[in-house]
Order: sequence, then C-alpha cells, then structure tokens
Amino acid sequence: MARLGGGRAADEAEWVAFAARRGGEGLIYAVASTGIHCRAGCPARTPLRENLRLFGTVQEAESCGFRACKRCGGGVER
Repeated sequence: MARLGGGRAADEAEWVAFAARRGGEGLIYAVASTGIHCRAGCPARTPLRENLRLFGTVQEAESCGFRACKRCGGGVER
C-alpha cells in the first residue's frame, strides 16, 4: 500500500496528547501507512510518529484518500 499524504504533521504537544489517548477535540488523526483516520482517544495501536497526519475535518481526511477506522468510526457521527 502506498503512503497517503495531506494534512500536517503533529507538533510535540499534539503528539504527546495523541500517544496518551488525550488527543485534541476537533482534530482528525490519520495514519499515512495504513490509510485510516481516527477520532481523538481511539484505542487502536499507536502509529509511528512520522506516519501521523492531522486534519481539521473528516471530509479533508477522506478527500486525501483516508477511510474511517473500524474501531472508533474515525470521528464520523453514527
């Protein structure tokens, strides 16, 4: 699978919050190596930092080719 692009890299504070599962509300976390986007606090395995991309909305992440996580729904209201 090709790595997906788009979004922006996490700064130090965002990375620490994400890794501790206390991510910022309103941010969509995407993993470039898997093509999945997650909501803050998703219980899925923590990715390598260089694979983490941040988006402002689900639509931005999906327009870059990411799909919703099957564990947390990717921030999409069900």
